Amino acid sequence: MAMRDSDLAATRQSTERKLVTRARDMIPALRARAQETEDLRRIPDATEQQFRDAGFYKALQPKAFGGHELDYGAHTLIAMEIARGCVSSAWAFSVTACHSWILGMFPAQCQEEVWGADPDAAIASSFLPVAAKMQRVEGGFHVSGRWRFSSNVLHCQACILLVTEPRPDGPPRPFFALITRDQYDVEETWNTIGLAGTGSNDVLVKETFIPEHRLLELVPTRDAVSPGGKHHADSDLFNMPLFAPFAHSLVGPAVGGAQAALDIVLEELVDRRSVAQVQLSQQQSVQMRVAEATAEIEAARAVLAVDRQKILDGAHRRETPDYEQRVKYRLNAGYAAKLSVQAVERLLPLTGGRGLERTHPLQRAWRDVHAVAQHIALVWDLQTLNYGAVRLGHNALDPRI
Repeated sequence: MAMRDSDLAATRQSTERKLVTRARDMIPALRARAQETEDLRRIPDATEQQFRDAGFYKALQPKAFGGHELDYGAHTLIAMEIARGCVSSAWAFSVTACHSWILGMFPAQCQEEVWGADPDAAIASSFLPVAAKMQRVEGGFHVSGRWRFSSNVLHCQACILLVTEPRPDGPPRPFFALITRDQYDVEETWNTIGLAGTGSNDVLVKETFIPEHRLLELVPTRDAVSPGGKHHADSDLFNMPLFAPFAHSLVGPAVGGAQAALDIVLEELVDRRSVAQVQLSQQQSVQMRVAEATAEIEAARAVLAVDRQKILDGAHRRETPDYEQRVKYRLNAGYAAKLSVQAVERLLPLTGGRGLERTHPLQRAWRDVHAVAQHIALVWDLQTLNYGAVRLGHNALDPRI
């Protein structure tokens, strides 16, 4: 007998709690490897294996292909816990998990070719083409070029690329294209001061053939229309808009990184004294900074939780959010990132000169949270412009929302 919706929901929620707990249990090991992660400029093999053993990459993978198929946003909560140990590792996990959700919207034949051959396959992506070309041929397209900022790509078995089909009678038509590991090379170009361990390298594609069934046209996905959604017709997860909630796949590491900074400060302030032997935890300015940072982090979690529930409720009713709601999701995710930045800014002075040492975990959290907030889907100024424009009757700057 088929499980009732309530039973399925309870199972998803139970699995989500288990994965969040597993992530929380990893915090000490991830913190111990944080410097190694930066030095390698990618997550270490030990971290990668932990993620796979825990089933993290399968959080949003379709059940039909061996995944957990949890509710959207489960990966955000997992990332928040991972980030308390290492923000770079949290980013690598969260975006990789998100790509399984996107692949679930591709035609079923494409999903079968990836996960039928390897149910443990992880998917990378790059949405920033450089000198990329796409030419229609019989049965599909020839694609070539360079794509930048492909996070965790060295640990993945396939990659989703943003490509555009030129059209003489109109604007280019955007697609996501799935290519397998034998179709691209990785150039290790990632060398940054924030999110340094995410391995966000370049993907190089010499001219390769991509059949039609490995393409996902983007414009319909804004309205929750996709081949994978039809294939997984009973699934809320693959029948929701792609871009409106997308920032939830990115913001978790920022909130968790801010929490990591608070964790570190609280640990260090227990018995710490100033040069004049004043116990710092008794200073009102210190107490105020700790309290304000706590409020900012809790507010970030709260606004994301409220929006997540709206996103899930809408997907369950098969309702597409209107234009204003879509940009508001982005606004609120951007605000959560902004609050996280404010929290680490508030906490860094409490470490004194030691907090500036490259080996100190608080300065790493400071750098990483700022780096997360630099993503175009989270940059505060852009989100305010998008929402303000729509609220006043105009179009958002980002046409994909």
